[in-house]
Amino acid sequence: MKQYYGQQAAEYAPLPALFAARVRTASVVTGVALTVGTLAVFGLTAFVNRPLHGHSLPREPLGIAALLLPMLSVLAIAVVVLSARRCLQGDYLVIARARGTRAALTACFTALSVSCLLALGVSALVDLWGDHARLGFTELLATFANFAIGLIGYSAGLWFVRPSVSTLEKFSDHPIW
Repeated sequence: MKQYYGQQAAEYAPLPALFAARVRTASVVTGVALTVGTLAVFGLTAFVNRPLHGHSLPREPLGIAALLLPMLSVLAIAVVVLSARRCLQGDYLVIARARGTRAALTACFTALSVSCLLALGVSALVDLWGDHARLGFTELLATFANFAIGLIGYSAGLWFVRPSVSTLEKFSDHPIW
């Protein structure tokens, strides 16, 4: 079995230098973009709810939780995507760290999906604003926007830690795959 820097090949997977550089840069850009996008959705939702309901956030703790849980799930995905850089050692992918990052991404995306379903259910069943407006447009928009942002982050994170052979061939100077 081949050795890479004194370690067995099963522990490290060689990556094209260009792909490794892109992962280092893109993981930071994607993580920051997820964070900024999530905060922008929250700010826009609060801004639009102010004239509609007279206050930016629901008065009920259940409503605040329904608004914040999807946002916190997306922020968790952003943190995992930001930490995807630790899966690289030089131009090699550390297999154990990549598996751990994939598992964390999957757990965060599952939490996002469940929290979005809970947010939609709470918005539909409970009068959160006290003005008898159930399942308002802003709650739907915020929930679907958070889900879309989280899905983008999840997909990008998986691309970083589990590249396909065709992706590696595109970035390679001399295809060896």
